[in-house]
Order: sequence, then structure tokens, then C-alpha cells
Amino acid sequence: MDPRYRRSRVALRHAVYRLAEQRPITEVTVTELCREAGVTRDTFYRHAGAPLDLLADVLREDLEAIAGDHPDLSGGFGAGAGMRAGVRALCEHVAGHAGVYRNAARPHLLGPLRDVLETVVRRSLEAHADAHPEILPPEARAPEDVRVLAAYAAAGTVGALEVWLELDPLSVQRGERLIVAGSPAFWHGPPA
Repeated sequence: MDPRYRRSRVALRHAVYRLAEQRPITEVTVTELCREAGVTRDTFYRHAGAPLDLLADVLREDLEAIAGDHPDLSGGFGAGAGMRAGVRALCEHVAGHAGVYRNAARPHLLGPLRDVLETVVRRSLEAHADAHPEILPPEARAPEDVRVLAAYAAAGTVGALEVWLELDPLSVQRGERLIVAGSPAFWHGPPA
């Protein structure tokens, strides 16, 4: 990646997080982001079409990096022995950016942000199921079945995160515990 592009990307990343922490991203303008990041409008539009798009891209990058940091989860926020670690990492990320997520939830997360979360969680679960097909219920082992199961779990996880964000204080341990408790048992590993 070109060093100038990378510097601009880092500056825009910090700027979008700062501004989205202060107020809803839908109220943030391109001009404000450019001023905050110290870049031109032309530079901004090389990175994103709108502030919401930039925030969604930045969150996706961060979530994919977190998923990649958990190779024991076979692709990210997976299951089995590593399920708690993956869910904890997800909750830590959301808690670390609670202002951003809370400002984007009225009462549900804005579509692009919700889509990013669901997609990363779903792909991670699909990768985990591909690596460990023995955890799946016998009646749901076809690839299209796995997609349905992973989508169901991902949507439930994001829904749980939306409600968890309303709690005060926001406890990562509580979020992790509740999301794991609400997950279908087969994601935790093969039956004993």
C-alpha cells in the first residue's frame, strides 16, 4: 500500500472514530471528517463514499483483524473451546467503541454497521463448521444448511449486542456470558 494512502487511511480511521464517538455518524459531514483527519475531500472520496461507509469499512477491518487474531477459532468468532475467547474479543471490541456503537443504534444498529458485524460473525462460524463438521447436527451438514445455521447465530449475536449496549455499566464478562449461554449448544463442540 502506498505510504501516503496508508497515512490518509490511518488519519481518516482516527477521525471517524473520534467523531462517531461524539454523535451519530449520520450527523457527521465529509467536511468535518476531512478537517479532523487533515485530508482533502478528494482524498476522503478515494477511501469512502460517505462517512457511514467509512465507519463501516473501518469497523470491518478491525473485526476481521480480531477474527484473524484467533486462529484457534478456525477463522474468527467460532465455537468449541475457543468460543468464549472469540465472543469475549467481540464484546471487548464493541465495549471499546461503545460510544460509536451506541450513537449508531437508534434503537437498532444502522444497516451497514449491523451488516458488517453479522457478516464477520457468520463467516467465522462457517469457517469453524467447515473445519469441525462433527459439531453440526446430523440433519444440518450440507453447505447450504451450515450457511443457515451460521446466519441464525450471527443475527442472534448482533441482536444480543444491540441490547447489551443499552446496559449500564457495560460489562464484557456479562456480555460474553449471556451470548455464550444463548448460543445453540452444538456451536460449543461435539456432543459428549
